[in-house]
Amino acid sequence: MGHVCDEALSHGVRVIGVLPRFMKGFEHPRLTECLWTERMSERKDVMREGTSLAIALPGGIGTLDEAAETYCLAKLGRYPGKVVFFNMDGFYDPFKQQLDRYVERGMMDAASRALAHFPETVAEFEALL
Repeated sequence: MGHVCDEALSHGVRVIGVLPRFMKGFEHPRLTECLWTERMSERKDVMREGTSLAIALPGGIGTLDEAAETYCLAKLGRYPGKVVFFNMDGFYDPFKQQLDRYVERGMMDAASRALAHFPETVAEFEALL
């Protein structure tokens, strides 16, 4: 996320970090603003507040956790925005295949599956907006 933050800041974008207090010292040094939470679960809630789009870039287990929880909330009608897994170089192919497997085995309906989007290019991503 540091590279994303640096790039956004270089274009004059306001960058707000949301971190639990136990991560003090891990915040990007040039954040426009940093919001502190008590727990990771609270952090995820704060990050979703007022948004209409959740984007997961290729990342680690924390990114997958945040995006999967947001997708689950969308499925349950508790998140109104789109959930996008930016599938650069097929990064999210295994997760996409797992969701398809849920549908094939009757563990998820097709409408719920359709709530997760997997664009592979910027043009495909822009088409979702």
